[in-house]
Amino acid sequence: MEKVLTADARYKIFKEKLKKLGYVKKETLKINKIMEKISDFGMMSDAGNKKIARAVAQSKNEADLKKRIEKISTMAGGKYAEASEDEVFMRAKDALASVAKGVQNRPDANMLVQLRKFKDGSKDGEVRTDDMKKSKVKRDDAVKVHDILMKVRAPIRDKYLRLLQKDTKNFKKVFNAIAKMKVA
Repeated sequence: MEKVLTADARYKIFKEKLKKLGYVKKETLKINKIMEKISDFGMMSDAGNKKIARAVAQSKNEADLKKRIEKISTMAGGKYAEASEDEVFMRAKDALASVAKGVQNRPDANMLVQLRKFKDGSKDGEVRTDDMKKSKVKRDDAVKVHDILMKVRAPIRDKYLRLLQKDTKNFKKVFNAIAKMKVA
């Protein structure tokens, strides 16, 4: 166990030395933080997702981001043509405005997975949003919201899941609105 801890400490010190020497660029660190928040922008390849993350890191505002994404969509003879889709731009815009503090690319941080866990249990619980705050949720409401989300088409479900995931204020508003819906 001690060997693992010392190896981690050595690795951390090594990374810090590389950063001080200038071998690791600050832009790369910004891009990696964005990739931790939102790992998939809807591009077909990881290289495309990294290009979108780089555009988000370098953008100053939404108009600048739009220009950069338009440029990416025409790169390499249309290789990244899917960058011009609205869904990719919306995810990039969300990343630009994101206040996420932690790593949310783990599967258990996904809002749908968090709501699904209530189907198995019988207790009320909590869900965590991108701002790393927890909201208390009643089991019956969580199961109802999950079932309603699973009945709608994927693009609509994705839109609501992003709203639920964003922060606690949006979560409560959207969750309560979905929970009040009547299911046929």
